Amino acid sequence: MLTKIKSEAGMSLIELTAIIIVVGILTSMAMQSMTVLVEDVRQVGTERELEELSVAIVGDPDITQNGLRADFGYVGDIGSFPPNLSALQNNPGGFATWAGPYTKPGLNQDTLGYKTDEWGSAYNYSGGLSITSTGSGTTITRKVADASSDYLLNHLNGTIRDANDSLPGAIYRDSVQIKITVPNGAGGTVTKQYAPNAAGAFTLDSLPVGIHSLDLIYVPDNDTLHRFQTILPRHKSAVSYAFADGYFSGGGGGPTSSSEILYPVGVGTSSQLLDENCAVNWQCVDEVTADDNSTFVKGEGSGWNRDSYDTQNSTVSTGTIDSVVVYMVVVGSGGGKKASTSLDVSGSYYDGSEINLTSVSSYTTYSTTYAVNPNTSSEWSWTDIDVLQVGVQLKKEAKCTQVYAEVFYTN
Repeated sequence: MLTKIKSEAGMSLIELTAIIIVVGILTSMAMQSMTVLVEDVRQVGTERELEELSVAIVGDPDITQNGLRADFGYVGDIGSFPPNLSALQNNPGGFATWAGPYTKPGLNQDTLGYKTDEWGSAYNYSGGLSITSTGSGTTITRKVADASSDYLLNHLNGTIRDANDSLPGAIYRDSVQIKITVPNGAGGTVTKQYAPNAAGAFTLDSLPVGIHSLDLIYVPDNDTLHRFQTILPRHKSAVSYAFADGYFSGGGGGPTSSSEILYPVGVGTSSQLLDENCAVNWQCVDEVTADDNSTFVKGEGSGWNRDSYDTQNSTVSTGTIDSVVVYMVVVGSGGGKKASTSLDVSGSYYDGSEINLTSVSSYTTYSTTYAVNPNTSSEWSWTDIDVLQVGVQLKKEAKCTQVYAEVFYTN
């Protein structure tokens, strides 16, 4: 006789409780993972928006035309940083040169979203050099620029000649006008006018970034060279132009233009930098050919330190001095390392633009041009040259291996 066995087995209370606990733990872990994932997505989205807002302010260097940068954002059109983020989508005051919206189409779809991070908190920006997000509970910062001067105070050095490659000389220098039209920072434009020196050299200063209208005019014939000049951040380039006719030939239009280089020969009025592999500071930077890391001076601490050096007396001492150019050969990378040229005239220091150093090992040459004596605003004299001191300012551990001055003159 077959007997049917009935199973009455089931889960005990302990087993059921264990399963519930395990499911709870797994659910909690999944929720934590989801929370972390959501936060990561929000942070990435916020960082992307900060980048897009930065580009809207100062432009995208990857957008080019004919090999030259063509996008300079709000700053390139207005000549100043926006007072707030709203100015990137809405004209802040009937500005004639405003050509927005400057934000990308994705940000333009939401009239308020571009002002808030992925957590819904407003971005912090009020015309400064960085934009910050605090919605995550920590601060996320996007630097727009290292210094406002990088985008608003640039220089362009140039030379004008005639069709015969003659220079204007003392007779024709006043017959030439150089005009550049730039945004004035308040929604309009301003035309700045300059004249060349006898050697045809000119310096256009305090220029905002952007593509600007440049006219070089031979006034007696109203002959005008019209060009569009691209001014880049931290821009100190040189250009050369020539009229289509021989206006300067004869009549003293062809002077001889020359230059003399003066190297350090002694201690100046300031000696704050550390020297490396030399007895005194000026010997670290006096070589004719830069020796890079063999000898150099360097900064220390978190602030600026300055050296100035006595220079050789001129062996020329005749002719008209057209300009003095101070050179420095420097290196440094990140961490706020900066450098600027320095000129000591009659006990007062005149420093060049602050350079944000970005190279780890490659020394780079920078220069500052002084068309006139900055202490008197008058033309240089040979007496000025003989008491000239040149130098360098370094911030943090930036290094300088060579400093010298070049005097350009016309006989």
